[in-house]
Amino acid sequence: EKPYEHEAAVARTLELMAGDTPAIFEAAFEAHGIRIRVDILERLEEGWGFREVKSSTSASEEKGHVDDVAVQLYVLQGAGVDITSVELIHVNNTYRLESGGVVWPEMLIRRDLTLEANDRLSQVADKVPKLFEVLALDEAPEVYATKSLCAKPYRCDYFDHCMAAKPQDWTGLLYRIHPNRLAALHAQGIESIPDIPEDFKLPEKQALALDCLASGEIWVSEDLADALDALRPSAYYMDFETMAPGIPAYVGTRPYETAPFQFSVHYIDEDGVLTHTAYLAEGDVHPGREFAEELIAAIDQTDLPVVVYNESFELGVLGALCEMFPDLAEDLGAIMKNVVDLLPVVRDHVCHPGFITKRSLDAGTYSIKNVLPALVPSMNYADLDGVAEGGEASRVFAAIVHSVYTGREADDYRQQLLDYCEQDTLAMVEIQKALWALCGSAHASA
Repeated sequence: EKPYEHEAAVARTLELMAGDTPAIFEAAFEAHGIRIRVDILERLEEGWGFREVKSSTSASEEKGHVDDVAVQLYVLQGAGVDITSVELIHVNNTYRLESGGVVWPEMLIRRDLTLEANDRLSQVADKVPKLFEVLALDEAPEVYATKSLCAKPYRCDYFDHCMAAKPQDWTGLLYRIHPNRLAALHAQGIESIPDIPEDFKLPEKQALALDCLASGEIWVSEDLADALDALRPSAYYMDFETMAPGIPAYVGTRPYETAPFQFSVHYIDEDGVLTHTAYLAEGDVHPGREFAEELIAAIDQTDLPVVVYNESFELGVLGALCEMFPDLAEDLGAIMKNVVDLLPVVRDHVCHPGFITKRSLDAGTYSIKNVLPALVPSMNYADLDGVAEGGEASRVFAAIVHSVYTGREADDYRQQLLDYCEQDTLAMVEIQKALWALCGSAHASA
């Protein structure tokens, strides 16, 4: 049944329950005014087993797993279903894929939550009427949405909706502003950064952003030229993409084990001539070794800086490759030795009003997606056709490996991946040129 055809789905569920079907997937029920779809309803010798399937590697209170099963148990009991067992099925992160394919009983763990779910029922019964009271209101209650509140444990789907009412220069966009400071400003009715009083104590970087936004001018430190000195041409610009699929894609790997599958390397010589090298894995063999060998070939001058944006990620991948392939460790180590991080150069030496006035989870940060359109208005990740974010790149490549995408569709997605990764390294080149321009360097036009 289609998801929105709830009554038909309930009728079909009851029909299957009346027969001898051993298990029902997405079984539909309604009680207490609540509609649910049960991941798996398993027929037992006595009663029914309710199975909730999660992609996580544990039963997590923080992620609301017990609340989740308790609400569904509340509805199931209200619908008259005799539930004698409640289980959370989650991923076993110690399982390793073998050549014969996934052995599901080994990859998945069945965790008994019968006691926990039943113990939580009284809380559910107490909260449900209060939730319906909220639904009955003529207007939605005011919730002071913040980046820290709305991103944990998951990014709220309504984040953009709640941000729409906030000013472009919202106080919550100050870099790493503490929730207590944000709450204190909100309590005083202060929502815009320029309205923050002079006597309100802010850390140095946040105070700098306040001054920058109030003046509308870019702040540049006196030391920017010195910070850029290590990044003069010739130089490499490097970016990786990795995936960590819940269902292992390669023999010998575990669920959520990181595998690098793509890199982009731009090289700029002393004359400002730019060349590009790209790698994107193919096939069903772990790409780690080929990735490492191709990267070593692409960065063949071991005395030049290798520019990255947020070095902890690339260095982590390179370190893991050194452990996997000791015979390549010396060459990979030479690349690691030359890594220079562009992020702290921007963070410590430049403040741009444009860093602060965009409503997204990146706004107010020094994310490359936030920094690029401010410093280089001609470039924007929104202009990419298709894949435009690292998490999306990982999901798309995993889907290609698992043959979710094949043929022309897979080819189209592969091109999107290549375009996206190339944008990351080209963005670093252009950001660096913009920084050179800010300190009056001749390299700005290189």
